Amino acid sequence: MQKLVVGYAGLSKASWKTPKIQNIMDQAVNSLKSLPIEVVCNNKLSISETEVIKLCDKFNSKQVDVIIIHFPTFPLGGMIPEIAQRTNVPVLLFANPEKPTPDQIWEQNSFCGANMAAHVMNKLDKKYQFMWGESKDAAKLFEPMYKALECIKVIKNTRVGLVGGRVPGFYTSNFDEMRLRSVLGAAVEVIDLLEVVDKANKITGDEALAGLEKVRKSAQSICSVDDKDLTAAGKLFQAFLQLKEKYNLDNLAIRCWPEFSDIYSIAPCAVIGMLNNAGIISSCEGDTYGAVTMEIQKQLSGGGVPFFVDLISFDYKENTGVVWHCGAAPTCLCRDFKETILRKHMRVDGGDKKGLTNDFSLKPGRITMAKLDETKNGYRMLIATGTALDTEKFIRGNPLNVKFDCSMEKLIDTIMKQGFEHHYSVVHADIKEELIMFCEYLNIETVVVD
Repeated sequence: MQKLVVGYAGLSKASWKTPKIQNIMDQAVNSLKSLPIEVVCNNKLSISETEVIKLCDKFNSKQVDVIIIHFPTFPLGGMIPEIAQRTNVPVLLFANPEKPTPDQIWEQNSFCGANMAAHVMNKLDKKYQFMWGESKDAAKLFEPMYKALECIKVIKNTRVGLVGGRVPGFYTSNFDEMRLRSVLGAAVEVIDLLEVVDKANKITGDEALAGLEKVRKSAQSICSVDDKDLTAAGKLFQAFLQLKEKYNLDNLAIRCWPEFSDIYSIAPCAVIGMLNNAGIISSCEGDTYGAVTMEIQKQLSGGGVPFFVDLISFDYKENTGVVWHCGAAPTCLCRDFKETILRKHMRVDGGDKKGLTNDFSLKPGRITMAKLDETKNGYRMLIATGTALDTEKFIRGNPLNVKFDCSMEKLIDTIMKQGFEHHYSVVHADIKEELIMFCEYLNIETVVVD
């Protein structure tokens, strides 16, 4: 993906411009250039509407993704609507803290300039954000927004492979394909389960052996699973890779039951974990919004691997909740690889008759739980942060006990009274602020439980 292109405009009045004020701009620009972005700017402060108009032409020719309007001083008011109306990208207003000089001069009046700009942007019905801090810290201050905008670019070009549709009765996995494409830009390719099975059955020779070897290496031990199931899993993994290439897919939402094990002899759980482990985001139970949520979390966390979960139990007194799924977690999230066990599914055909799941508990650390959810008028996103605790493997599948930052009562009350879906995505990172910014730019309602 191409780098994010950031336009920078440092504004001032001619009479306020001094080498010290110019240095404030230079600090900000140099800081921003430390990020993996392209910065488009002039080498001097803009002090007139004419200069700003020329700068906007430069921004448009470079197709900037966002504009940072920096207020080293209070600017000429006419420059702000010129930027707002001559460009059509998100705007960030940047102001700096300051103190009086020894002779009691208020040199910058930085925040006041940004305040005036916010009023203008609001009147013109333009989208904007506000950033406050020292110029030398511009990169650190801009980073959450940078991640959100980068993520928006990725999701806009994402192609989701919906394999087999949603599972029966899971209305939580329904989705509006055109709304998804309109708001987030993500496209969906619907693929029949029979095509997956056909491809898997046709894999032979070295390719089948390569798949089998990947399955064997995906866990420390194997429990009551024969080579037939392991070979079938290896072929299935290779078949999904082929489909990804054929349809130019970025991620998958897979209908993993009820017929999968009937038409292909095994459930795909462990294979779904392998796909996520390989960086191919894959959700269970045909949940397209689940796959999109996972992809958003992956991007905002800088490449973290999310886990598609149910919230299955909670303890009000301990303020903890257990997130879990039946054996499709990627092993990169395991508490200890020595604990990973490939085994037959605990529920398919009555349990312990067909493969293949990978049982282990997940690692501790900071987490963010989220889910994109469709409403009558658009989208909303549930967001909750917490700390995953060291979790002994107390049930089959992949459990993780989480101590949430909010009260458990508040989280459950929000989920139940507002009718959120029963699927969530958990990533080992605290990306609450990035998720909020992502949603704000796309007019997605945020339901932050904290």
